Amino acid sequence: MKNLSIHLTTATLLVVASLVPAEAAIQNDQQSRQQERIDNILGTIFGDRGGSSSSIEAQWAAGRTPLANQQTQFNTRVDNDVQTASLEQRTATRLKSDYAELVQLELRYGADRRFTTQERTELADRYRALTQVLANQAYDDDGIDQTPTVAEGKLAFIARVDASIVARRISRVAGNRLKADYTMLVQTENSYLRDGVIDQRERDDLDARLDVLDERVGDTAYSGSANMLTPRARLDAIAKAIPLSNLAATAQAQLRVEHSDLSYLEAAFTKLTVTMDERRYLEGRLSDLERRLQIRTR
Repeated sequence: MKNLSIHLTTATLLVVASLVPAEAAIQNDQQSRQQERIDNILGTIFGDRGGSSSSIEAQWAAGRTPLANQQTQFNTRVDNDVQTASLEQRTATRLKSDYAELVQLELRYGADRRFTTQERTELADRYRALTQVLANQAYDDDGIDQTPTVAEGKLAFIARVDASIVARRISRVAGNRLKADYTMLVQTENSYLRDGVIDQRERDDLDARLDVLDERVGDTAYSGSANMLTPRARLDAIAKAIPLSNLAATAQAQLRVEHSDLSYLEAAFTKLTVTMDERRYLEGRLSDLERRLQIRTR
């Protein structure tokens, strides 16, 4: 019996040992197929069938804006994946919105037809992240702690209105008007989505209208002095709120990346003469982070 036990143990170890390289081979094969898909995406968009990003780097070195020039091709690739049902519409909308923001960053960095090493690295890293999402056909946080659309937030808003009516904070007539106005805002959002993406100006408009509706519900404390917070103070508040939130680790990591981007942008703006559109862009990005962390600033 003792010899039989030894033989069985040895046989078990041999089986396990044979599975390890097999699992490693499967994992390597999956990684290879994923990289092949990323290379294919790069090739389709930039005409670089080898999947190398050297052509993009070369264009930045020459002062060009390849991401802006190829935005239509990127959006077409995303739309094609939606049509073949390999990509959900929600993910596609977010992808095109994130790409549009990246294009704005590229145009800002390339305004003087020069890209620093740090700027090229940031652009390349963020672009690779988007191609990774397109290859994976989903964000890491898809379905987890995502900011709801206006339409998705309708039921929660109606519940808040009804609660305010019961608590006599607002009249029933005012409540019905609020519900009607929210429905109109959903229609506005749908009109913005006709081209498949909500740009920063449209997002700022929706956020501003949501803030007005929130204030009219009467269940949120608004402080006039909070509106005077500087972008730096708001960034500090966001940094403190991230680890205290109930968001998943992946969502918190994404927020930290965006916070780092905005901190760099805010620091640059303090040294430059910025336009009103640039200030609105920073304001919109800050408001988006505050909304996702449920930080009320006005």
